[in-house]
Amino acid sequence: MLNITLEELKIALFREEIKQVIQQAYFLGVEEARSKYNYPYLLTKQHLSEIFQVKESTVNKIVARSDFPKSNFVSGRYPRDEVFRWIEKNCRNIEGVINNE
Repeated sequence: MLNITLEELKIALFREEIKQVIQQAYFLGVEEARSKYNYPYLLTKQHLSEIFQVKESTVNKIVARSDFPKSNFVSGRYPRDEVFRWIEKNCRNIEGVINNE
């Protein structure tokens, strides 16, 4: 006969739930990294249009901002990693960014 206490069962269930949460977080992180680092180091406006999911006219408003990262070496190119950091920093206020507020 199997003698397992209610506390032991709760602990086992909790461990399994934690394991599933960690696995989900891992796979989400891997997928996010794949989508982010799938782009070349220097992005074009077409890349930015895909990333922001907006038309190029809206991208033009975004890249015209003085705080938006631009390549120092190639005009019309935007450093991928800096762009994603800029998005993270400004994601709460993205509507204002797009509308030049």
